[in-house]
Amino acid sequence: MATLLLCWFGTATAAYEIGLDNGVYSWSRYLDRPNQPLSPEEGKAAFDRIMAWAQVTLDHLGPAGDQSLIPDQADATRLFAVLGAAPKIHMSGEIVDRYGYVSSIPGDMTVLLVMVDNCPGPCERVFDLELRRDPGNFPKPGKLQPTPGLSAAAATKSGLRLGLTKDEVKAILGWPQHEEENVLRYGASQGVFLPREEVLARGFPEKYVQMGQSIYRFIKVTFTNGRADSIRLDHRTVWD
Repeated sequence: MATLLLCWFGTATAAYEIGLDNGVYSWSRYLDRPNQPLSPEEGKAAFDRIMAWAQVTLDHLGPAGDQSLIPDQADATRLFAVLGAAPKIHMSGEIVDRYGYVSSIPGDMTVLLVMVDNCPGPCERVFDLELRRDPGNFPKPGKLQPTPGLSAAAATKSGLRLGLTKDEVKAILGWPQHEEENVLRYGASQGVFLPREEVLARGFPEKYVQMGQSIYRFIKVTFTNGRADSIRLDHRTVWD
């Protein structure tokens, strides 16, 4: 069974998102304030934009720059095929260990941190990709695996990449669900009932066909001197 994961961005993931519930869209802004209803047109436009797979498909990976990773579709085997095998990095206070990579290209210090669900078989899937300009304040830089499959050219299929300005990020993702001086946060969530074939193919028992699932999408972009220095892409299906 997949591990029910904590909110990796702190309370912000629970607080800032566009929710879709029974065809009604709402904007969750703060934990201690009621949701703000959105018109069907505004809600659908924002929700669909954030939930588009192009926003979390990380492209221009692999030694030839022609490979990609997609959360909830790629597994550890796919990750290793694109970037090479790497040991897990344990971070204090976190449930799921990371795989960490740093570019081996001279002069390029790009970092990619990847989380994979702790479950055996087909439910073991990538759910979190964090792209960083350099190791920066990462507490265990010596644990990062050098790879020729990562470079500063890495970007989402939608064009989200390191070095963009806030306005350039907003042009891709739309209006943020929360904005700070050096942070933009985006989120969307919905309840779904996956087809029986998909539930079983993911390695879950029959009971989950009737129970339904929740899908969460979170994107966080941080900035230094007005330019994006980290991009975090989180997409996960919660079963419990």
